[in-house]
Amino acid sequence: PKSFLRRFWSKSTRSDGRLFSMYRPTRVTPGILKLRTVGSSLVQMGNTQVVCGVTLLIGQPSIPNHGDVLVTVTSVSEKVESLPLQRLLTDMIDLTCLSLLHNKEAWRLQITLHALQNDGNIYDAYLIAAVAALLDTKLPPPSALQRNEISKLLEYRNDYKNETTSKEEKENESSIPLKFQYLPIPFTVGVYTSTTKEENGITTSKTLFLADPTLQEEPLLEGHMSLVVKIGIKEEILNSDNKSLEDLADTDNIVHIQQIGGALNREDLAIGTHMAYGRAKEIR
Repeated sequence: PKSFLRRFWSKSTRSDGRLFSMYRPTRVTPGILKLRTVGSSLVQMGNTQVVCGVTLLIGQPSIPNHGDVLVTVTSVSEKVESLPLQRLLTDMIDLTCLSLLHNKEAWRLQITLHALQNDGNIYDAYLIAAVAALLDTKLPPPSALQRNEISKLLEYRNDYKNETTSKEEKENESSIPLKFQYLPIPFTVGVYTSTTKEENGITTSKTLFLADPTLQEEPLLEGHMSLVVKIGIKEEILNSDNKSLEDLADTDNIVHIQQIGGALNREDLAIGTHMAYGRAKEIR
């Protein structure tokens, strides 16, 4: 019931024992699907669970020497738009690494996301699962393309090796990882205004930001803020401790903002970005 949750919030805690700024325990398992995918992952955020699989298609590139990305999303309880996810995932990949034949053929990455269980904050779980699956993705080696083994590599995971090849050939035909521009890391908070009546009769209000809201908490929120920051590939870039709030609020670090209800200013953006960097280190 609403009164049950609000009683916890008034004491600066939540019904599951978390502080407002805390995410639920998150577990990322890459390579969960062994057949018919070139990359996959399972993400568990509390009771929210999402599985992602990446498969390959071959087509004519719409942009010369570039492949493309197609995202399909399913949810157990609500409709989630795939286009924002598709834009983020397309921008993170160096699409030139998907080119096969100059201006004629290129790989298409088909990313399929499915919610096994939705217990809130499903958008973050989708994006984290997709990023993890892409990090797990390997493209077929050039030698396999030359041997015209595309059908086998499209049907099964790309660790296929021809048993007749020599040891040296096998070592030289290892699968190729994707190339990335950056990694998009999501951070979603729910917005709730708490009102308190003082002894002198004056009513005061305070805006609360609840990280990673659960399905039980979401109906009580006045809005939410979803912030996606770009993180460099190198580990040292993940450290934001030496950055000022002004630096963190710079829009160059933010690749996506969605706000529904609630208040949002530059300081909120800076704090959210700082928390997202911490979230990135936790997931990594």
